[in-house]
Amino acid sequence: MNVSISDCLAIAFAAGFIFGIVYEIFRIIRLILQFKAAVFVCDMLFFIAAAFAVVELSENLGNYVRVYTILGFGAGVFAYITTIGRVLNLIESGLAVIWRKTLGKLIRKIGVSSRKIIGRIAYKLKSDFVKISENTELNGKKLFYNLHLKRGMVYNKNRLEKIGEGANKNVIKAVVKRGP
Repeated sequence: MNVSISDCLAIAFAAGFIFGIVYEIFRIIRLILQFKAAVFVCDMLFFIAAAFAVVELSENLGNYVRVYTILGFGAGVFAYITTIGRVLNLIESGLAVIWRKTLGKLIRKIGVSSRKIIGRIAYKLKSDFVKISENTELNGKKLFYNLHLKRGMVYNKNRLEKIGEGANKNVIKAVVKRGP
């Protein structure tokens, strides 16, 4: 398809002006996610998409990339940003301020109150957990006895010493069997 230079420049300008809407979408994402990484990623995605759009437009207009296609596309994006983009930027900035003042404060208040509630619950449960921990340590120490092997029988030596060697009352005994 053979297109004149002025037609190519006009088509590229219109495509760039329309592509400004893509920039506006990325700008809204940047306003919502105010992280440096989000700004970097949005800018990179925009420039990659813009480069892809310029290459596709150039190939459709003449099978190779032309300088005036790039200039026309850039001029279209610049025209969008300086006209409609400015108005939309003012509106978006106002909405972002309203968002931060109303919904942002509400979300922060919910977060602060939930942290306070969780802190109170944890403080009240702390003493219970300490008691449980102390009881398990004491019970663990009471249950710990050294077991000894004697003629294939295992018995609790400390318990035998307490009740006497002759008595078998309350003594843990088990036959030791070795596995295959």
